[in-house]
Amino acid sequence: MPEFGLQWRSFLVPKMGHAPDECEDASAGDPDAGRFAVADGASESYAAGDWARLLVEAFVTTGPAGDWLKDPREAWQQQAAGSAVSWYAEDKFARGGHATFLGVSVQPADDGFGWEAVAVGDSCLLHLSEGHGVTSFPLTRSTEFNGAPTLVNSRGGNPAWKTAHGTLRPGETLLLATDALAQHLLESAEAGSFAGPSLLGLEEDDDFAMWVAMAREAGQLRNDDVALGVIELVG
Repeated sequence: MPEFGLQWRSFLVPKMGHAPDECEDASAGDPDAGRFAVADGASESYAAGDWARLLVEAFVTTGPAGDWLKDPREAWQQQAAGSAVSWYAEDKFARGGHATFLGVSVQPADDGFGWEAVAVGDSCLLHLSEGHGVTSFPLTRSTEFNGAPTLVNSRGGNPAWKTAHGTLRPGETLLLATDALAQHLLESAEAGSFAGPSLLGLEEDDDFAMWVAMAREAGQLRNDDVALGVIELVG
């Protein structure tokens, strides 16, 4: 079997009418370490975008070993402390930042690359394979998105992690998507016109931003921050 390696690319698009630095979704990946992640900061919580970025960076740097949430929680506390300047902001700060999270570890295996995923909430991993179509984790149907996902809290607590595993073979792709995009992709698959392949040829940020704008204009993608990560085997 030829030798293959992992290739990663990712994209972020903010809500319509918002600047790029206002995007509260985040993504990170390290093909050499085989770790990748996306997170969706809950807008109603405090410093949600910062919390989402700290989560994905911590997972990619250290992996899900031990109490890996300890360092990003301490970093969020240090970054956010002192920035709340009103009683309302102080109350939100006390409640903490919240985010959905999806992390994927991919390592060589006998028949390809084995992947393991951990998730809280409705950011999804979609596995695209020629023989089996599309499988999704942790949500599997577009009707499961309810706008009230489980979240990881920057203040503490042990989130209810969901886990899954599988094998990535040559010619297959893993897509990591936050909720709005994941829901659109599952809706398109259920309708028999899966939109995933149209994402695979995108290389530039502007190309993905145009794809998102067209999907929003067509009423297929709701106006929300969007994060996409693409993992492929290349040889």
